[in-house]
Amino acid sequence: MATRYIVHGQDLATGQATRRLIEADSAKEAAAMAERIGVRVSGVEVDAGSAARSAGEPARHAAPPQHAPDVGEEPVWSGSPSQWENFWWFVACVLVIPVPFAIWSYIKVRTTRYTLTNQRLKIEWGVIEKNVEEVELYRVTDTAVKQSVVQRLLGFGTLWLQSSDQRNPEVTLRSIHDPREVREQIRQHAEARRRWRRVAEVEVS
Repeated sequence: MATRYIVHGQDLATGQATRRLIEADSAKEAAAMAERIGVRVSGVEVDAGSAARSAGEPARHAAPPQHAPDVGEEPVWSGSPSQWENFWWFVACVLVIPVPFAIWSYIKVRTTRYTLTNQRLKIEWGVIEKNVEEVELYRVTDTAVKQSVVQRLLGFGTLWLQSSDQRNPEVTLRSIHDPREVREQIRQHAEARRRWRRVAEVEVS
């Protein structure tokens, strides 16, 4: 069962002292999650109320928080990179490069698949060897969309995510359709998962 930690440090964006209330499996993981969201960690301690509840003792001066039941995992979006990503490969194929190179690029894009559920993001890719990576949405700490002028006209772009997942600290969804809408869905479901897991941020000026 995860423990709630109070992480003390300095907010790198404002330079002010701050603390974060984070639920994690260990103090080290709590510190790593805080660093991912822009905190220079100076110390980590177990939240006394959380420790008391873990030991079966009621927290003083506060009633134990109600934990809403988890909802079933449901897919909310899926997609693949647009073949516009291979545009210059196709042009070069006509002019210079042999056709097999363009076919290989087409298959690589075709076999890449992104699946978003209300709990996690799954990335599948690979032509011969299949690879699968997953990122829990509650670990997503930042998102950004990058679109060129041409991409905006064609309705696709690249979505970048930063997370506290040690295996996948950065994830890029290349050339997806309507990246702003996908970003908003990720933001909403990530916040819902953080609320359910009771991962919270507490600012101290």
